[in-house]
Amino acid sequence: MNQQKTANDISRRTLLQYSTALGAGMLAGSLLPEWLSAEDAERLFPTPQQTAGPFYPVPEIAKQTHNDVDLTRKFPKDEIAKGEVVQVGGQILSTTGAPLKGTIVEIWQASTAGRYNHPRDRNPVPLDNKFQFWGRMITGEDGKYAFKTIRPGEYPGRSPHIHYRVIAAGHRELFTQMYFAEFGRKNTADFIYKSLSRQGRNSVTVEFNKAADKVAAGNFDVVMDKT
Repeated sequence: MNQQKTANDISRRTLLQYSTALGAGMLAGSLLPEWLSAEDAERLFPTPQQTAGPFYPVPEIAKQTHNDVDLTRKFPKDEIAKGEVVQVGGQILSTTGAPLKGTIVEIWQASTAGRYNHPRDRNPVPLDNKFQFWGRMITGEDGKYAFKTIRPGEYPGRSPHIHYRVIAAGHRELFTQMYFAEFGRKNTADFIYKSLSRQGRNSVTVEFNKAADKVAAGNFDVVMDKT
């Protein structure tokens, strides 16, 4: 990119991608984009805290079972759960853009029918017993994480979303939620989503792109705040 090009010449969306860490993998050291100053990139916008919700996965947590990164089925030889398979991943980063190794990343969500595997969920739709509902992993040196799951359905009153719990040493424990960009109007009608600032909304809204013969994939980088 030409050095004479200023941030004003860059699209608003592109700038937000960097400032909210959607493109944070480029922000370290010599990989800074030419139009973004070191001062601007010094501190990334922390991923906003959101409610954990009432359906933290009690059955799986209590038994410590079915907690791998493939939520589409409980065992390798099982039939895949109902719904569209998607992949979501990214990096866990500090506000300086440094990858955070040894970070615990948990996700949980509703099935494609919009029901959680939780005793308090009174949604009358059938429970998909093939779906894992919850996953857990620990990041390596690069701070990266990845899960294979099913695109969640609409829980009554909410736009489709995936819950996150992220625990990194020396950082504030994070409960947040990730939303799908394709559900624009439903997102803005969601009472939790619309309570966020514009910058917060951009940081938790992810576009899922599908390459030929592959599942749709989205990148969701999470920026952790200090304790």
